[in-house]
Amino acid sequence: MRHFFLKAISCILIWAMFSCQIPPDIPPFVITTTVLDNGNSVRVDWPLVNDSRLGTVRYDVFLGNSQLASNITANTFTINNLAFNTTYTGTLVGKASTGDTESMDFTFTTGKEYILIPDAGFEQALITGGQDTEGILNGKMIKADAEAASKIDASGYNISNSSGLQYFINLIEADFSNNKLKTIDFGQNRAIRKLNLGKNELTNLNFSPNTSLVELYVFNNLLNQLNITQCVNLEVLVADNNKLAALDINSLNKLKAIGLSFNSLSNISISAKSQLESLDLSSNPYSTINISTLGNLEDFVCKACQLSTLNTSSNSKLRLLNVSGNKLTSVNLASNLLLKTIDVSNNRLTALSVKPLTSLIYLNTQNNTNLLNICVPNVTTATDNFDWVKDLQTNYISNCN
Repeated sequence: MRHFFLKAISCILIWAMFSCQIPPDIPPFVITTTVLDNGNSVRVDWPLVNDSRLGTVRYDVFLGNSQLASNITANTFTINNLAFNTTYTGTLVGKASTGDTESMDFTFTTGKEYILIPDAGFEQALITGGQDTEGILNGKMIKADAEAASKIDASGYNISNSSGLQYFINLIEADFSNNKLKTIDFGQNRAIRKLNLGKNELTNLNFSPNTSLVELYVFNNLLNQLNITQCVNLEVLVADNNKLAALDINSLNKLKAIGLSFNSLSNISISAKSQLESLDLSSNPYSTINISTLGNLEDFVCKACQLSTLNTSSNSKLRLLNVSGNKLTSVNLASNLLLKTIDVSNNRLTALSVKPLTSLIYLNTQNNTNLLNICVPNVTTATDNFDWVKDLQTNYISNCN
């Protein structure tokens, strides 16, 4: 009987020992973070707790002081819509059904934001110029690099697609000349001041948002439309060799240089351009042109127009005059004492005097079949000057009353 009692006591003690055992703690987490391909999403992973004594462990996820998830039972959580290139700190809290908790901090840095640059030539230009700092030809670049760039030199890279240009919001100067661009948009590049798009295949350009533009070169394109009416700070416009039949420059009163040769312009408003220093309207169908209000004009070129008259009496600062290939019968240069270069070849001149022009270096009067005499300061000097060319029937004279 005594043996049975002892055996019963032993069984009770063994049962009590196992029945009252304290459950284990949640083990520490080993947390891994993975920045996803989009750069601004991060997956947080941790191992599941496989211990039946703890029951189901649930997890809360915090980022900083914000709780992102509560009582999840999975061992992974993805955080989305984060800021790019930013370091974050978070906390994972595990909670067992026994009441035990365990927490662990984690830290990660999101990736850099990229933009697409699908044209290989464009991206190569950005790599060569140092704007694409990764230096890898992969069709993309870091957005922050584009935003920091103030200059692009992409001349001669066989570019046909300028996608990605819209992210260069601080661009001041850009050269896309000598490429294969049919369209290009600078609507988001509002700080740009100097732009060269020469030698492309552009047909229509609108620079309405680009009020800071100072220099614009769009020569050798196929332009039939060019909207620059809002470019009130424009000083230089070079749009030679296009198909422009009309161009509104009425509001552009800071213009100093205009190049519009080889277009189809028959009329352009220049009377209010008092700051203008250089004007080239060659190979446009102008029968008359009034430059009397252009008191600062230094260079005037209108080759192969249809001019029959020309008055330069108000242009006392003229240094270069090229009106070859017109229908002029006379040109009075008495007021243009600073002239250094004159080309009046291929006209219908009957008389010409350059006697007062003591600074004259180059003179071309060829192919004026009715021009018999040119009045000069010194006949010998004029005859010996190889930079003065004339027809055989034309003579230099100094006595010209």
